[in-house]
Amino acid sequence: MNKRTPAPLFVALALVLGIGGSGMQLNAQQPAPNQSGQPAPDSQAQSQQPQGQTFAGTIVKAGDKYVLQDASGTSYDIDRQDLAKKYEGQKVRINGTLDPDGKTIHVK
Repeated sequence: MNKRTPAPLFVALALVLGIGGSGMQLNAQQPAPNQSGQPAPDSQAQSQQPQGQTFAGTIVKAGDKYVLQDASGTSYDIDRQDLAKKYEGQKVRINGTLDPDGKTIHVK
């Protein structure tokens, strides 16, 4: 008898592994925004990567671009549109830095 691993298991594994070294990973947890209205960095990921922050939310299409929408509904532009497109409609964590304007995440 030939045992086959269900396809959803492979998909889940691939999503947990993220995009090879791009800094974008899936995670069902979403941080609460901090007092400045920006998503709070993930403390565990931040301790592993001393530079940058981890932003969590859902990738959505806004007009002609993809953005990260956090739990509070705030949207952030993503500088790596090629990576974001692959995760449209999915909850992700993005390792990166927030532009001084507070609107753009630069993916690490």
